[in-house]
Amino acid sequence: MRSFIPFVVIPMLLLFLLVSCDAESITQPPDRPTEPESEFTYGGTNDDLGKTIIRTQDGGFLIIGTTTSVDGIFSGQARGNRDVFALKLTSNGTQQWVNTYGGSNSDWAMDVIQDVRGDFLITGYNRSNDGQFPNMNRGENDIFLIKISPSNGELIWTRTYGGANEDYGYALIEGPNGGYLIAGATRSVNGNFSGRSNFSKDAFVILTDNSGQIQRIETIGGTENDEALDLTIGPNGQIAVVGSYSSSDSEFSGRQPGESGAFLLKLEPNGRFNSLYTYSGTGAEIANSIVTTSDNGFAIAGRFSSNNGIFQNSNSGENDAFVLKTSDFGSIQWLRTFGGSNSEGLTGITETENGNIAAIGQTTSDDEDFDELNLGNTDVFLVNLSLNGSLNYLKTYGGELDETAESVIGLPNGNIAFTGWTLSNDGDFSGPQKSGRDIYKLITSPEGDIE
Repeated sequence: MRSFIPFVVIPMLLLFLLVSCDAESITQPPDRPTEPESEFTYGGTNDDLGKTIIRTQDGGFLIIGTTTSVDGIFSGQARGNRDVFALKLTSNGTQQWVNTYGGSNSDWAMDVIQDVRGDFLITGYNRSNDGQFPNMNRGENDIFLIKISPSNGELIWTRTYGGANEDYGYALIEGPNGGYLIAGATRSVNGNFSGRSNFSKDAFVILTDNSGQIQRIETIGGTENDEALDLTIGPNGQIAVVGSYSSSDSEFSGRQPGESGAFLLKLEPNGRFNSLYTYSGTGAEIANSIVTTSDNGFAIAGRFSSNNGIFQNSNSGENDAFVLKTSDFGSIQWLRTFGGSNSEGLTGITETENGNIAAIGQTTSDDEDFDELNLGNTDVFLVNLSLNGSLNYLKTYGGELDETAESVIGLPNGNIAFTGWTLSNDGDFSGPQKSGRDIYKLITSPEGDIE
């Protein structure tokens, strides 16, 4: 039976609609579809970006990253333009708690650890000067270090570091003698970086005590842009740092990088400079991630575009991915490259429990090493190598749209877990249609099959 609304009621309905809809409510994103998330994706209707995943001491997981959503799992938690989030999961992926951190501006999470006392520490960079960063911003982006409770994610304390220009915290580990180490890049010449004189980026490592108070800052760089992107504790408590460099002076004197080069920097346990190794050709190289291996060497993952130097006749397309194995002295033991005619890069690396090296990244190619492996626009790919460099497998994961991978960890029995973000609602990420990017957690078997 067709419904009927008397004509006299229509003006009243129009008036009600005009009064009840203000500009803010009109511009709000549409509600997320009522269907539940897939079993391994998490988020709201805007962009939710998984950045780092760790295995927690209770056998579960913690994923940190950045969100712009105000609904879904972040309902009632929005603080500003972009918020830091921490998402605690059980071993089977069930949500235990989720919290956001930040202020009214944009705040980005980059790395997380669980320290020996069981607390979680998160680093990144913030623009906010209010909320949980009250009057703490020195200008542009500042580096932050926050400590949160493992039981519910409650904020314990906040620290920021930097100067009046741009400062970025990218990687975090617990120090060999206690405290915390943060690696990143700075353009500041004042504040905590008052010893610098040029406005290009320098790589840095900050050493703090257990309360986040600075004990030492080591900066490395020349007149061009140089960045530290990851770090690990190596043999004898030495600190190994990787990143990219464009300078050919100061610490990089005589090391011509082409567009940019990859570097491995070693510091003493107290943070003092020890030695520097560079790996480059005439193109652009970047070392994104490093892990200390069980033979007391290092495995480094990144991307490159050169076809000379150590990458002689290796490049297949715009950018290719690499895994570089070195001794504890930084000398090259082997190099493996992966690519097609488009673009590839590796962003995370780990050693698995069964002694293999697993590296995660993204690909847009459908030929060469990725022939018949392309699933959509940008796919996640996982490469698994023996410690001697032989290839165990290369696999891709994805759907029709885009996904990226940012972080990978080894699990018991040789299983692997990784996180990033996805836009797809089919293939390996089947579920309700997404209106923004969602966080995901995937677990694979030692052979790379999704569990």
